[in-house]
Amino acid sequence: MTAHLKPLALQSLCGYSYSTDSINAALPLEEVSRDNESIQLPPGFPDFIQEISLQSNTITPHVVELGEDDIDEIETSLHAFKGLEMNGDDVNRERFPLPGLEKRLDQCALETHFGPGLCVIKGLDPRNYSIEDNMIIFLGISSYLGGMRGIQGINRSMGTMITHVTDFKAWTVPKDRRHGIHTNHYLPFHNDMGCDILAIQVRECAQTGGRTCVVPFSAVYNELAVSNPQVLQVLARSDWPVRTSPKRYILSPLLEYHEGNLMVSMDPARIGPHASSKGFIPPLTLEQEMALAVVQEVANKHQLRLDQQAGDLVYLNNWGLLHAREAYQDGESSSRHLIRLWLRNEALGWSIPASMQDPWDCSFGHKAKKVVNHDYPIIPMPKYVESKYSSGTAAFVREDDDEDDDANDTQTGTSGQEEKKL
Repeated sequence: MTAHLKPLALQSLCGYSYSTDSINAALPLEEVSRDNESIQLPPGFPDFIQEISLQSNTITPHVVELGEDDIDEIETSLHAFKGLEMNGDDVNRERFPLPGLEKRLDQCALETHFGPGLCVIKGLDPRNYSIEDNMIIFLGISSYLGGMRGIQGINRSMGTMITHVTDFKAWTVPKDRRHGIHTNHYLPFHNDMGCDILAIQVRECAQTGGRTCVVPFSAVYNELAVSNPQVLQVLARSDWPVRTSPKRYILSPLLEYHEGNLMVSMDPARIGPHASSKGFIPPLTLEQEMALAVVQEVANKHQLRLDQQAGDLVYLNNWGLLHAREAYQDGESSSRHLIRLWLRNEALGWSIPASMQDPWDCSFGHKAKKVVNHDYPIIPMPKYVESKYSSGTAAFVREDDDEDDDANDTQTGTSGQEEKKL
């Protein structure tokens, strides 16, 4: 396999407008074979990732269909929890008991960590519940897959636990100044850096397009191990500049093979310089740009497009899978709207390699524990808050970063101005 990319396509990749239609001219990475011993796989990486869940190099999700008895049980727990008059942090397995569903939800957790890495729960109709009740149901069911919740952004010493992924009609900030998740544009394959399980509640679907696309990185790896191991070498090098503020960055690999798990941490919109960097963040090398482009090409070949319905709950292993989004169009009175939650299962969660620890610490680790106030905004803010340094998916804050650089960068489209929260 050889990838050919125009320089413009390379630039647009990091701006979340990459398209495989752009693969057509110039600047190829060297095509190699595994028989050519001049280029080897990264040290310690296996020749092949054996995944029993892979079928024809794609993925089959584990699906749970909720019946009437399941819905009744969920609603019983919902009403009981509301009677406690607690907040979002207090929703857990003990306060949201689901004895009839428990074994199936525990199986979802196992499948997410050690099976296909993707679980979909179907059967809920969000129209039957208030916005607040939908959020409580999402938190309650999600607590069975992961008891820890990750901080997705910091705002005025408050940790944002919920992100609204939508192109909200009330926002007036131009789309080119928003995060990619707050537009209706195509999003390339990536994962949310610092997250174990990416949990999604589908509140409303687009009129056309907007499907979530997923791919196991093992399928990408297995193809590249044969056709282009040079790309894997580039991804595994510890020289990728990941932005943490306008003037700060960390160097880390995007790919690790750690304790038997192939782990990827890759968000093109968080890597390399941003418009606000002003020379402080080093640019990507041509080899790095090409490696990202080749990953996109191979991921597109093996992707699964999810046909989501309003009410679906989706859980994916964020270390093992990449996800993308189709461009979409909303209706005049409707808006595609997903609710994003980050989870970790303390019993099943994968060990985090030191090279990928920094963003994880800010979401789940010792840095996250310093943020004691948590925010669960149940609606998007009417006024959009622009990010100061990134269009990526996660705003992790280092202890040594200036407060002005990071503390006000919520990455969520919400701020301390929320009028309704859980």
